[in-house]
Amino acid sequence: MKGWSLPLAASPDGDDSLLLGWAGWDHKDRAQTVVNLVLDRSDESGWSVDKITPLLAGLAEVMPWVMQWHGEFDKEWYSVPAEEFAAFLTDQCSRFSLRQEDLTAWRPPASTRGRRAAAV
Repeated sequence: MKGWSLPLAASPDGDDSLLLGWAGWDHKDRAQTVVNLVLDRSDESGWSVDKITPLLAGLAEVMPWVMQWHGEFDKEWYSVPAEEFAAFLTDQCSRFSLRQEDLTAWRPPASTRGRRAAAV
């Protein structure tokens, strides 16, 4: 999810509308949004590992900042958000038989937009 390209793979099945996030979210908000999407898409919509992997890759990508800025007890959460998100990511990777390397290696499909090559 380089550059928070969440619209790439997070919209519900059968919904072509663009799913966007707000640039003003902090890293905890971003992580929470992805967690909610993973839970909804995997539990409610039955998404397979191929469709969940981009979301988990996005969560893994934001985790260093979550750890840096949200690694202490949060009164609103009654816990440490970074620890909760890290545990969730670990659990989901186990559930879908994914390794950290799988998330790091994930890349979006090549764009089909643009001009076609000229016929020779």
